[in-house]
Amino acid sequence: MMNFDLSDEQRLMRDSLRSFLLKECPPDYVRACDEEEKFPFELYDKLAATGWLGLPIPEEYGGMGGSCTDLAVFLEEFAMHFEAGANIFYTTIVIATDALVHFGTEEQKKELLPKLAKGEIRFAFSLSEPNSGSDAASLRTRAVLEGDEWVINGQKMFCSCAQEADYILLMARSDAEAPKHKGITMFLLDPKTPGVEIRKLKKLGLKPMDLNEIFLKDVRLPKDAIIGGANSGWLNALKTLDYERCCLSAVNVGAAQSCLDKILQYTDEREQFGQKINSFQLTRAKLADMHMEIEAARLLLYRSSNLVDRGIPNNKESAVANLYSSETYVRAALNGMRMMGGWGYLMEYDMQRHFRDSKLAEIGGGTSEILRIIISRELTK
Repeated sequence: MMNFDLSDEQRLMRDSLRSFLLKECPPDYVRACDEEEKFPFELYDKLAATGWLGLPIPEEYGGMGGSCTDLAVFLEEFAMHFEAGANIFYTTIVIATDALVHFGTEEQKKELLPKLAKGEIRFAFSLSEPNSGSDAASLRTRAVLEGDEWVINGQKMFCSCAQEADYILLMARSDAEAPKHKGITMFLLDPKTPGVEIRKLKKLGLKPMDLNEIFLKDVRLPKDAIIGGANSGWLNALKTLDYERCCLSAVNVGAAQSCLDKILQYTDEREQFGQKINSFQLTRAKLADMHMEIEAARLLLYRSSNLVDRGIPNNKESAVANLYSSETYVRAALNGMRMMGGWGYLMEYDMQRHFRDSKLAEIGGGTSEILRIIISRELTK
């Protein structure tokens, strides 16, 4: 029988993080990062100084050695305060840590993980291309081994944080003759390498987290600039999907909770027809529905993280958590906008930011349609 109660250490961690974020990440700072489309460098320097960046990194490499559930608690709380900031943490810290811990060489771990924990370097992950989105394994960016160097040519799309990254985990086709899932390699790319051009894309939400298009023309990398071995990049990535979906679900749950907290405050202050609008039955029903959905999403999240920590494969459970939490966040933001009326449409209020940010939750990391396909396949095995 699973127990989803947080341990005393996890509660202490959550409360400590909350105190930190209330001080260092106030609403005005979050709003400024959004409006100015500014990467939160100051906040991440402070997260590094207080050790938070090392949460998912093993202790032997300078981190805290946190579990998947620890990370879920952290990301949920972070997203309650700054959903884009939590997404940046996942993108620049967690994905790279997961890849390095599971598939990196000991030399790569000793070189890169301590720097990640100290905030000295950041990573980005590049998979999608103009013609490969949901069918990501059909990517065309080509890597050819010439002597002791890989030569890479191609174009990548929708790479988050590439302009702020010191390394990009680049997925490219290294064996054109192999089946599409078995001829892909994960490369360790320095974006300052000759032949790399990065162009920022304008987008609807999550504006502090830059989104980029990457052009690669005769980019030369050393033969050993790979993670996990040649031609095994895709298969290795599949092994960590449960963990990654837990992280995304945690961000969704925290951001959805933020929507509910904001609308609870608004409906308690706003009056119409001589009474607070939270006294109206329709408003109260919407609030109840929001709370119910968020609680359900939270339980799905912690069920999945519990399975990950116990080493139990949970492809279906993690997909369910990711899908349900993403759609819950979208509904929470939409209902928040509806209940705030015209005020919710104004840029000076945070609900419009949630409305814009939430939509990516149904797209990034696997669209709702793809996740439904994954779940149905597991059901019909």
